[in-house]
Amino acid sequence: MLAAFRDAFAGQGTLSERQGAVLVAMAGVLFSVTTIAFAGVEAASDFQFLAYRGGSTALAMLLLIAVRAKRRPVSFRGVTPTVVFAGTLLGGTSMLYILALSRTSAATTLFLLAAAPVFAALVGWLVLGERVERSTLWAIGATFLGVVITVGAGLQVGSVLGLVFAGIIPLTVGIYSVAIRSASGVDPVVPTLIAGTVLALGSAAVALAQGGLGVSLRDAAMACISGGIALGFGLPMFNLGHRSVAAARVPLLLMTEVVLAPLWVWIWPGEVPSTATLLGGAVILVSVVWLMLSSSTATPGAPSSRVAPTAE
Repeated sequence: MLAAFRDAFAGQGTLSERQGAVLVAMAGVLFSVTTIAFAGVEAASDFQFLAYRGGSTALAMLLLIAVRAKRRPVSFRGVTPTVVFAGTLLGGTSMLYILALSRTSAATTLFLLAAAPVFAALVGWLVLGERVERSTLWAIGATFLGVVITVGAGLQVGSVLGLVFAGIIPLTVGIYSVAIRSASGVDPVVPTLIAGTVLALGSAAVALAQGGLGVSLRDAAMACISGGIALGFGLPMFNLGHRSVAAARVPLLLMTEVVLAPLWVWIWPGEVPSTATLLGGAVILVSVVWLMLSSSTATPGAPSSRVAPTAE
């Protein structure tokens, strides 16, 4: 499987649905690191953190472009207005995520993301004409069951503004999943570079207006971990993996972030999740694993051993 990932990233192969699903789920694991990185910030403001996060993401992509310059240069020929829109939307989603985390609990923010598959399924059906398979519907149902278990025990609501920010994210994630799938020929590095640049410039402008970009070395390091590492590695993996996965399934596979993020902040700095949070997370994790196992192992163009459901 590692060889398939390497070849696909080099533009020399195509991932099967299952391989793409695994890659998207792994990206969610990397994204979950953002929660603990943001929890480790001492004094930096939201927009200071976001400026360094976006800058480190863009820098990581520029370094990757330089590394690939001799063997397989990153091509910008596939950049269309749709790709620019998707990258900009991705940068805006990253901003909303941090603004939501700072105004409500990590568990509340992350579990509100469980609505993303519904938006992705709807937009994917309207724009791409993608049918929603029965297995995807079951996974959506299991995900919402996990959310009901968690919400039923009560969550730390925080501010109304935080809930608004968190509530918008499922919509932007769903639209991004569809937009980037409609431009599947673009190099996975390009949307990440656009997102990091947009996030860095927009956040830096606000931070400068609020007083400047001066932060401690620790806070800058936390921002760079969430940007250069979590997004720098995670987003190219996500952009590559989603090409082989139906739009409705992508946010479901990213639920690995929802499950792991509350556990990271439990380990450090000690935001203890409730029993309901753990139980709901377990339900969601089971649905993600089941979704990966139910994915086809055939690559596009090859005969598939899986019979598509007739009732969808």
